[in-house]
Amino acid sequence: MVTIKYAGPQNCARRADNQRGLTLVEAMIAMTIFVLVVAGIYTTFTLQQESYLQTESHVTMVQEARAAQFFLARDVKMAGYDPTTYARTGFVLSNEAEVEISMDIAANGDKNNVESTRFALTDDDGMLEDGICPDGVTCRLSREWCSEDGTCGGLQPIAENVEALEFCYIIANTRVTKTPTAIERLRITSVFVSLLMRQTFRTQHYENTDTYMPASGNEELTPLFTGNRSDGWGPFDDPYHRKLVIFEVKARNIGMNPYLDL
Repeated sequence: MVTIKYAGPQNCARRADNQRGLTLVEAMIAMTIFVLVVAGIYTTFTLQQESYLQTESHVTMVQEARAAQFFLARDVKMAGYDPTTYARTGFVLSNEAEVEISMDIAANGDKNNVESTRFALTDDDGMLEDGICPDGVTCRLSREWCSEDGTCGGLQPIAENVEALEFCYIIANTRVTKTPTAIERLRITSVFVSLLMRQTFRTQHYENTDTYMPASGNEELTPLFTGNRSDGWGPFDDPYHRKLVIFEVKARNIGMNPYLDL
């Protein structure tokens, strides 16, 4: 005989308690915890992303500076290269923000058929004669190469995000100037190159209030400087990090030609 037990009201109440949902307070607490977790994940991601972009921008700036230094050092060292002593090569142009040098790589001895290279700061509209990049404009160091037959390719960019450029010329190891005369141009033994590089990434909660001093404004670096010293570049009061690069390039071929002063 089968005995059927009667499920009284207490069992029904127990099942009802097991099936009830969250209260409003519990839902609010769960939502708050969820929002805090998501906010923490987002903040961590944002900080990591900013750190990555900051590092990548800094590395790019350093690489651009190295590219500029490589081309400038390589070409300025060749100024005055003249194995036949007849080509009369050297510094063709030597201004504060532009330099042009000639060399007789083909060794043909013809002063009218020599190679030359020129460096200057440019923007999208052309060369900047003062070597200073205007506010809100992207500038670059550009190079022009001319072959021995006089064919020139125009100024081509070799380093981006260069904000300022300065050339200082050491004359016969006795004085430094930004504006050598025609006679002094024949006796340039070294060139101080000052480049101000800028990162492309805007850093949050950062303001660049630094002033960067090129070679002409650094009395310790150029104690024999004559002329008006630079007051420095900046402050810019913007969220961009910058790097000042100053290096000296010796014109090793100047003085090798015994007829250079003729």
